[in-house]
Amino acid sequence: MSITLTYQPGKSISLNNLLLIWDMDRCQTRQLLNDVFEISDTEIDLSQYNNGDTSQNIIQRRDIYRNYQGLHNFFFLNFDKEDKLRDIEIHYGVDVRINGEVINFSMDIEEVAQLLDRVSGEKTILSEGEYFFKNLKLTIASRNAIGGEGSELSYFYCSKNVMHLSNIK
Repeated sequence: MSITLTYQPGKSISLNNLLLIWDMDRCQTRQLLNDVFEISDTEIDLSQYNNGDTSQNIIQRRDIYRNYQGLHNFFFLNFDKEDKLRDIEIHYGVDVRINGEVINFSMDIEEVAQLLDRVSGEKTILSEGEYFFKNLKLTIASRNAIGGEGSELSYFYCSKNVMHLSNIK
């Protein structure tokens, strides 16, 4: 058994029946999910590469959920500097529903890419086993693509906004 994430590009995600709207406050998100999580807030200092300029530093604010609702799953909720929900990264244990189509982490990456291409009408190949769907505001990757073994879906990322991925053609 797994949980289901329903994704409405540009609007929201739902975990089972819990609606999480992009830009929702971090505290409110935690209250709705009502489960154990790990806080992982870090800043990667890039100022040494930018003549002391800290504006290029990478700020990562995330809550990590393992075995949410007692089920075998692993995902991150990522927040912006103001602690507003920005995106979700799923690594396993969640079925994803988009425009009536369902994908899961036992599916081959090529099958998932074809299904999403039918939904969106566009895809960009980033590398072998890694795809970007700009209109859907998401990326997917296989186990092989993220350093493991196997061609199954192993990474699903969706966001309110993909401007930070603008260097992807």
